Amino acid sequence: MIIALKKTLVFLIISFFLVGCDYKLRSSYQGLNDLVVNIYFEENIMNQDFVSVLQRQSGLKKLHLNKEAEDSDLEIKILEHTITRFSSALGAGARTKEARMEYHLKIRLTPAGKKDNFLLEFKDNSYYSFDESRILAIEEVENRLKENFFKNALKRINFSLLNLLNETN
Repeated sequence: MIIALKKTLVFLIISFFLVGCDYKLRSSYQGLNDLVVNIYFEENIMNQDFVSVLQRQSGLKKLHLNKEAEDSDLEIKILEHTITRFSSALGAGARTKEARMEYHLKIRLTPAGKKDNFLLEFKDNSYYSFDESRILAIEEVENRLKENFFKNALKRINFSLLNLLNETN
């Protein structure tokens, strides 16, 4: 009973200390939190999917799509955005057994009040098993990989923004 009481007391003291010094876990999307962003992109399905992930994941205050807004904190322009599929391993009868998806995103960031543009380029790839008899399952795997590529790109954008903000301050 006394040991449990001591453990509870130690836990409460540590919790009080951490809360008292305003400790909290860092959000992986902290760089984009509460920003008003203008994003310019070519109208296609992949860019629209990327923008929808950006809206869901980043915690933006407001997002303007392909239009100018005077209250924006950041301007993002998607310059290149591609996902390419390759056959990476062949089996019997020259059938694909393993496939690879390569992701490439090139964007330009322009923070409000700055004349400097920051060019960022992200590349990623992923391998997955390929079986022609399970084509619907393959499509689902490819959609998940695409979603992961977008989320990883957003994390990298946030990291770059945090570094940019630290350099300018």
